[in-house]
Amino acid sequence: MKITIFGMGYVGVVSAACLIRDGHDVTGVDPIASKVDDIAQGRTPVQEPGVAELLAAGHSAGRLHATTDPAVGLSGSDMVWISVGTPSRADGSINLAAVETAAQQVGAYLKQASGRPLIVLRSTVVPGTTRRVVIPAIEQSSGLAAGRDFQIVFHPEFLREGSAVEDFDDPPKIVAGEGSSGAADRLFAIYSRYDAPRFRLQLEESELVKYCDNLFHAVKVTFANEVGAMARAAGVDGRRVADVFCADTKLNISPRYLRPGFAFGGSCLPKDLRAFLREAELRSIRVPMLASVAESNLHQIDALVSRVLAHRPKVVGMIGLAFKAGVDDMRESPYVIVAKRLLGEGVAVKIHDPGVHPDRLIGANKSLVQSALGHLEQLLVARVDELEACDVILINHSTVNAAVIAGWSKRGKRVIDLAGISGVERSAPGYEGIAW
Repeated sequence: MKITIFGMGYVGVVSAACLIRDGHDVTGVDPIASKVDDIAQGRTPVQEPGVAELLAAGHSAGRLHATTDPAVGLSGSDMVWISVGTPSRADGSINLAAVETAAQQVGAYLKQASGRPLIVLRSTVVPGTTRRVVIPAIEQSSGLAAGRDFQIVFHPEFLREGSAVEDFDDPPKIVAGEGSSGAADRLFAIYSRYDAPRFRLQLEESELVKYCDNLFHAVKVTFANEVGAMARAAGVDGRRVADVFCADTKLNISPRYLRPGFAFGGSCLPKDLRAFLREAELRSIRVPMLASVAESNLHQIDALVSRVLAHRPKVVGMIGLAFKAGVDDMRESPYVIVAKRLLGEGVAVKIHDPGVHPDRLIGANKSLVQSALGHLEQLLVARVDELEACDVILINHSTVNAAVIAGWSKRGKRVIDLAGISGVERSAPGYEGIAW
């Protein structure tokens, strides 16, 4: 099958890599020429385990293509996946500009095309968006009618950065919201070998499923951190408490995200929480618990910065800057906020993150981190041992082992562990956990 994917961000690129591996021909469409150039040559524009190898293999097999021209990318397509970004506006509402543009471009193609590819929206959008925004945009630019002349499906993704290929291969569920009965038949066909429960829903139901997942993940992170703060104040090991709590998979649902750690961040949870809250406000619906999640998350950052400053450091080292280990995505990373706050307090900062390369950053990831940390390349160090000059070291990612921490402790460094490195002697001088 020939599949066209609009948007070569994390979701688009990972989807392309896995679909090519499954034997499909994929053409990526993106307005950023540097992304298109990378993909057209079999290189990945994002850092995600396993993706580079899959794209290279697909390129060698002649099944990977990319273009900035939507009409070229759509030519002869059997299926179109729209996976463009939906960032937050200043008021927290969802920015649908890229989705609307892609929908209009697809409609313009359909107006003169003889074929009718299935249109699949994967971008995270608030309930009602596909029906109220996407379908009208396609109909107006094509002169065609949804359900009669073309079929559309909303197909939420459940990919976590750092394990996205694994998540694509072993999905918790496969969900499709149908614009009309049977619209998802072709979509489910490409997942014929995948062992996962399948759900056919209404468009609005499938849109809300994605928010339900991400909002619950945000709630779980906040819940664990608030319990962890109480545990530390009481002299209790918050992670041991969490181990017992998470052992109950019958009532407590899942251990995912329920380990005390640090604030949540990244490209999904913060913006999806804001969009959901704004949508609730517009609909005059009160959601006081969810409204408090962002405040609690910011408090985690405030508390950590205060905790670090209490040690009166001259130089603070950080292991990890991206919002999680193994990726280079710094959009809304809480560690970027911490670094910026410390610099604003006159504290020097040194950062070791092997996944972050300033010369390879693109798009919103690049612009946002540059606005927060203008001279990122001057803050990064290539080796862990370059943090020896630091007074306090924050371990944000699990990329150092217990032996390294023990060495720092012996040399009088203050270590604050946000990642829960296994094997660490927790009573070692200078060592403290974020919640233990």
